[in-house]
Order: sequence, then structure tokens, then C-alpha cells
Amino acid sequence: MKKPQLTRRRLETLPREALHIARNATKADVYRFEWPPDSGRFAVLKEMRARPLWYRVLAGRWFLRREHRALRALNDIEGVPRAIARPDADSLVMEWRAGTPLMEWEDGTVSPQALEKVAQIIAQSHARGVVHGDLHRSNVLLTPEGEVTLIDWATAGVFGPRRGAKNWTFEEWRALDVRAVAKLKARHAPTGLSATEKVALSSGSKLYRLVRGAGFKIRRLFGHRKATSPDETAAQYRKLMEEPSLD
Repeated sequence: MKKPQLTRRRLETLPREALHIARNATKADVYRFEWPPDSGRFAVLKEMRARPLWYRVLAGRWFLRREHRALRALNDIEGVPRAIARPDADSLVMEWRAGTPLMEWEDGTVSPQALEKVAQIIAQSHARGVVHGDLHRSNVLLTPEGEVTLIDWATAGVFGPRRGAKNWTFEEWRALDVRAVAKLKARHAPTGLSATEKVALSSGSKLYRLVRGAGFKIRRLFGHRKATSPDETAAQYRKLMEEPSLD
């Protein structure tokens, strides 16, 4: 049986539920709708149509293309939504996955096993040359049964097997992902930290230190006195280095 095609015209006829309406001009609006119709399954629509034309042309469509490309590269990895369609240049449709963002879970209620699944999904992505690039607590969905889904791959980078000079960028970006996973574990399940992840917390990558250092200088310039340096921020993790690791 031929699969139904999801065009923009067809999309406009379907009832949808707003999951997130962006409050600024740089984010996509997110909706949920049943697809295929009467199937009992759901899809997520991310679209930039309400954003200013200049932003859609210069950035919005670029982010949607990146996310679509990343999802297609990770199509059969458990824990990553499946890409469904690009109805037009300003929209992307993907599989809907149940779950509550990790940021809404109280400390102490998330199992080390669940966060280890996050690490495994990221490792599988890296093996395919894909880096997430923006992994934080709002991008990790978790169910009470322990199912994990990583969302928001709009800033992802997709690298081919022959990277050449781009391999340095891939490795630095990969290190940022590893550190992001380690931060999630340190916050919610520190007993699950491996020795490698503890090192990532205390040092990060060269790219991380460069960007982070510039960020602290800018924040101090605008009067954020609580910001001191990347070294002092990393110091809160150093005590973890003295605890037994899983490696």
C-alpha cells in the first residue's frame, strides 16, 4: 500500500495541537498531529513560517535542513526521532516520541541507567559521523519506564567518513557532546560517571575552552559579577575525580 504523501496543502487540512509557540524570532513553532490520519500514531511539526522572512532565509531554513539531514543519518537508532517529511522549506515533520524533558525531573529521580542510554545514543551518533552540538536537559525526553529520546538536532553536524581537515572540528565537537553527557550525569546521577566523563568535566575540549573563555569575558564586560572564569566553573566537578568511576 502506498504511503500517504505529506504536502503543505495536506498538512493545512489536519488538526494540530500546539506543543510550543516560540517567543522570539529565532525559534521554531512546534505542533503535534496524527499521522497518518486515523492511525493512532503522531508526528511533530517544526515550522518557521511565522518568523520574519529575513531570518527564515538567512538561518531558519538552514537549521531545518541540518536537523533533517541529521535525523536521516540516524534513522534507525533507537532514541532518535525518525524523519518523516519536508512539506516545504520552512517546515520539518518527524516522529513524535513520548517523554518529559529531563529538566522537569527532580534531582535523585533519574536512574543512572537512563542517563547511560543518553551516552549510548550519543556514541552511536558519533560512530555515524553525527554530533548533536546542543545537548542539554530540555533536549532529553525521559519516560517513567526509562525510555530515552534525544531531540532538537537543529545544530547537529553531519560529517562524512573522509573528513580530512574537518576531522579536527569533528573531534572537538564530539568532545563537547561527551562533556554535555557528563554534565547531565553529574547533575542527576553522579554515580554513573565514568573516568573519561570526569576528565571531560574538568577540562572539556580546546573549542569549549575557547568559546567558554570568550563568553566569560563578555559577561564580565556587561556586569555579570558572578561569572569569574571557566576554571572556577569547572572546579565544582573536580571533587568527582576523587570518587570511584565505572571504568
